[in-house]
Amino acid sequence: MDDQSVFRTHTLKHRPMFRMIVINIGSTSTKLGLFLDQEALFRETVDHLPEKLSRLNAYDEWLSFHQDTVDRVLEKEKTKLRKIDLVVSRGGLTKPIEGGAYRINREMLRDLSSGAYGWHPTNIGPNIAHRLADRYSAEAIIYDAPVTDEFMPLSKFSGLKGIERRSAIHVLSQKSAAGKAAQDLNIPLGEANFIVAHLGGGITIGAHRKGRIIDGTHGLSEGPFTPQRAGALPVLDVVELCFSEKFSKGELNKRLFGQGGVYSYLGTHDLRAVEALISEGDEAALLVLQAMAYQISKDICSMAAALEGHISGVVLTGNLCRAQTLVREIKKRISFLGKVMLYPGEDELESLAFGGYLVLTHAEKAKEYF
Repeated sequence: MDDQSVFRTHTLKHRPMFRMIVINIGSTSTKLGLFLDQEALFRETVDHLPEKLSRLNAYDEWLSFHQDTVDRVLEKEKTKLRKIDLVVSRGGLTKPIEGGAYRINREMLRDLSSGAYGWHPTNIGPNIAHRLADRYSAEAIIYDAPVTDEFMPLSKFSGLKGIERRSAIHVLSQKSAAGKAAQDLNIPLGEANFIVAHLGGGITIGAHRKGRIIDGTHGLSEGPFTPQRAGALPVLDVVELCFSEKFSKGELNKRLFGQGGVYSYLGTHDLRAVEALISEGDEAALLVLQAMAYQISKDICSMAAALEGHISGVVLTGNLCRAQTLVREIKKRISFLGKVMLYPGEDELESLAFGGYLVLTHAEKAKEYF
């Protein structure tokens, strides 16, 4: 039985009526929901235009932009916002931590706003959750942060002493998809080994051994290129770029993480538009998508080594699973690994609500970040 099934069963028996605001700030969207136990009273996804995002620079600008988006959604739904028991946010790039729930405190917000452990728009979410918790006299937590560190010791070696590989993965999405795959295969998650690829605005690929992510590609500095991110690059060329004096550090970050990948080749990060070009016979667009599928496939195959070839299945999840050309190209290259299982979209809001429910029912205690 997966986590969501446990959640449903437990809720049916006990029915404590808890209200949670759930926030998921992504690279190109703001996702927000209000949950009564496991039931979504409302949920909304606001997709942001790249030209608007490209004008944002400092942390405070990103915070103001996403806070305004959240406030507009909540204003439309204000009649449903009576008593709020908890605000749950997707975590950001903090120091490596264990999985589970953490209270949002000053130390966490300081690390997120400073970018001490890296920058991603999800760094904004906990700050917004903290503000909403003050507004509604509630508590605020994160759950299963993307920096959840379950890596085995071998996975942390980079090749240069002083630089350690760090976990920065779509933990919520990947673990949810692995749970679904285990249930569909009728095997306990704690006995299964999966390679899971989250395919979205960011792409991460993880090796899941008995429910733990023992290795995976860092969502910003490693892995395949994505609709907007450059992914892993030839390091000598990156060094030359850094010392070319053509870009400031901020400009280079924007080029690599907002204007890289598919966008750098085709001028769009919308894979629906790319697939439309392909259907019209655009061979350049087809080649770019094939190249992204090729890089994704290579990283999926590399995780087979982490699992020593013991693979229960390969799991593809995320919104890009709806891009038929991309999925077809990936399957063509990885099917020899075994069963390929497809779960389009993601259940991150539901997974966050599940974590919040565990805390509210005292099934799990929120840890302190320090």
